[in-house]
Amino acid sequence: MKYLTKALIFTVTVLVSYLVTALLEDRVLLETERFRPATATMLGMGIIVLVFVPVFAYTERISEAVIRATLRQSKTAGPILGAVLFVMVVLVILFALYLDRWFDLSIADLF
Repeated sequence: MKYLTKALIFTVTVLVSYLVTALLEDRVLLETERFRPATATMLGMGIIVLVFVPVFAYTERISEAVIRATLRQSKTAGPILGAVLFVMVVLVILFALYLDRWFDLSIADLF
């Protein structure tokens, strides 16, 4: 269970971190008219590093805390079922965010 929890936390952390980094990347690319390509590239790389590392660390801590709280709160349904439900909800939310970002669609548009 411990390894599964760590794997799930890592997965959620990577997906959330990528979304935050991609949003910042979009913002930097909008400013390319002000800067030369080399300057914009260096700024973008610096921003990604400065933001990605702390976001990754905080997201991992938050995910771990939420999963632990879910495991403690889900004694009636069982800790494993509670963790699975929590991860499913998080993955559905992330799926919706990625679907919107990549294809400008909502989950309702799929049906």
